[in-house]
Amino acid sequence: MESEPDDPTQDHPPELDPQGDEPDEELEELDPDGQLSEILGAPDRDRCPGARPVVSVAEEDDPAFIAEVNTRCSGAPTLNRRGTFHGNWAELGDDLGFFPQEPLPKLQQRWDAAKPIVLHDALSDAVMEIVRSHRRREALSHPGGLEAFLTEKSASLEPDFVSLDPVVARSETPAKADERDIERCGLRWESRESRGVKPVDDLWVKTQRLSTHPDDESLRLRVSFGDEGGDDASRDLHRHRLVSQLSERLFPELIPLHQDHELRGLIGEWTRSRPLFTQTIAYWNAPNGGALFHHDAFDEPLSGRQRGVLYAQLTGATAWLALSIADLAERVLEFVDLLQEGVFGELQEHLLGTGDRKQGFMKIFASRETLEAELALPGCGRLAPLVNRGPEFTALLADAGHGFIVSEGDVIILPNHGYVSTCMHSVFCASEEPAFSFSMAIRDSEPSSGSRRGGKGAGGRRTRRRGSRQTTRGASTRGGSGRPRRPGSKRRRR
Repeated sequence: MESEPDDPTQDHPPELDPQGDEPDEELEELDPDGQLSEILGAPDRDRCPGARPVVSVAEEDDPAFIAEVNTRCSGAPTLNRRGTFHGNWAELGDDLGFFPQEPLPKLQQRWDAAKPIVLHDALSDAVMEIVRSHRRREALSHPGGLEAFLTEKSASLEPDFVSLDPVVARSETPAKADERDIERCGLRWESRESRGVKPVDDLWVKTQRLSTHPDDESLRLRVSFGDEGGDDASRDLHRHRLVSQLSERLFPELIPLHQDHELRGLIGEWTRSRPLFTQTIAYWNAPNGGALFHHDAFDEPLSGRQRGVLYAQLTGATAWLALSIADLAERVLEFVDLLQEGVFGELQEHLLGTGDRKQGFMKIFASRETLEAELALPGCGRLAPLVNRGPEFTALLADAGHGFIVSEGDVIILPNHGYVSTCMHSVFCASEEPAFSFSMAIRDSEPSSGSRRGGKGAGGRRTRRRGSRQTTRGASTRGGSGRPRRPGSKRRRR
């Protein structure tokens, strides 16, 4: 669960002045001795080619820092999720020159390292001109809304897809029941062109709230097949293709998105295959909503696995914390160092405990493999209160380059190479109105060998071991820790 802040400063945000479009006049160079230059130039800051930089801001920040941020600020969202304040961010213009001249090799490296990739204005005009689904949240938020939606779409669905009896969404067994579920409807597919092709009658569409918080009106609509959970990692390409086709019938915006040759070609280069976009989820991230830290890897062999997730923002904006599981482990260790140094006062006792409880908890950090295994558990396991902590940990991640604003027309791509190398992410609504988006699994469009093991989380066998990563960022160690000090930026250590 997220923790309530000790001092909720959202009532007194820093006075930022987003400029919107970049100003016509040429901006002055950054003050080389200023805090903004220090944060953006930190050697351990992550830099995604083409992504606009994000930094955290607070009321107590140096006025000179706030003034310099204001000259380049294009957006200033306040992050609140499920009643918890996560701080204020400033998104800066993309004129700061931190990006490589040839970004494509860097993007390939990011994909291979399971680091997020943000592509601004990547959605084609053909997609944006037919955004028709973003206003459906209210109607779909109640039982009966999904049935009405499918009835309205019947002319587009039939004769290939036929709705079965709708039911209030309940999983197959009481153990799988989810109080966030609203409605679930089954569909049957039958080929009208090829005789002898076996019908598929376990397709389904489901509506669900993102949380049970009374002030979170976020919603998602998921299109899939088979047993929810057990078949999420299925290699049944025939049904995956049917899900992709069904999604296009329900959401016409997806047709030009699926056919975008430039986007598909770029992802194809990274995956070294022809991508298939499937397992569609339509999201309405409402103010005070979003998602806690999680990943999208499954317990499945690496060959033929889900390759990643493509998230396309059609209206509004979302704020993301996104980084590889290896980078998240590094930032967790940095945050724990700060806690033990007393930087955050009594928060150390709150998050780490005392005495035997603390000693047991600290064993998680004894090795990188143990730490990453804990983070790979559903909801990040015992580390959930720490990684979802706001605004302290959120600010640390943003200032380390792991914060992104994904706005209308943008996409963020989350690579997945299995539990030990996947992209962790956490999401907030960053607009005043609900932000509408699509999330799609990226799979290979050609069959591959390997048996299926369904289910998300890290309960199964780890499919690949990675050697311990050598840390070279600083040679001095603190007495008794035996671990190199993580310098970060001085501002993140204040």
